[in-house]
Amino acid sequence: MAKKKKETCPYCGKSFAYLSRHKCKIKERVEGTTDEKSDSERRIERIEEKKKNYSRDLRKDEKAILSIIEKEKDIYFNELLEMTQENRDYLEPILEQLALQSKITIERELRESSWTKRIKSIEKIDMDVDETEVDMNNDRFIWEKFGYIPCFVCPYEEKCNDTNLDQFNPNYCQWLTDWIQANIQGTEYIIDFDTIQEYMEES
Repeated sequence: MAKKKKETCPYCGKSFAYLSRHKCKIKERVEGTTDEKSDSERRIERIEEKKKNYSRDLRKDEKAILSIIEKEKDIYFNELLEMTQENRDYLEPILEQLALQSKITIERELRESSWTKRIKSIEKIDMDVDETEVDMNNDRFIWEKFGYIPCFVCPYEEKCNDTNLDQFNPNYCQWLTDWIQANIQGTEYIIDFDTIQEYMEES
């Protein structure tokens, strides 16, 4: 009886009497296993998972943690660990879910020579929005409707950012504060930046 001719694996170069039974490691690395997913497929799955988490109802444990944060309003991660008597692996996925649904904000902060998470609750604001018909014949409609917000014409807009200590910082802008107060009171606020610039140059 003639001896069966051996077949050679095109990947590793070894010969086998029954090539179909050979599980080549090199072939697996080159082609990947049959159930292996591509990067794009895994990315799509992660996106779909995030979409589901964004819209789903909060679980009981997530609501309990959110209730604590809303009560404290501003709390550090280590403080939350102590209050809940839970471990880090338990809390972090919950905080991620709450942040995803815009229930809280999480910022990394250097505290006592080490980085930690600062967690703040996001206050809900109920607003009634009135429909407004646009006056197409009035070129200044948008400008007038938004109450002459100073940011639109501020000459210091390029310098303005939240890293400044006080001046040209949106968090501490007196002109923006005055505009907000005027709108709350229902009065008109128009700022004269020409006069302000002259004053600041003279100072």
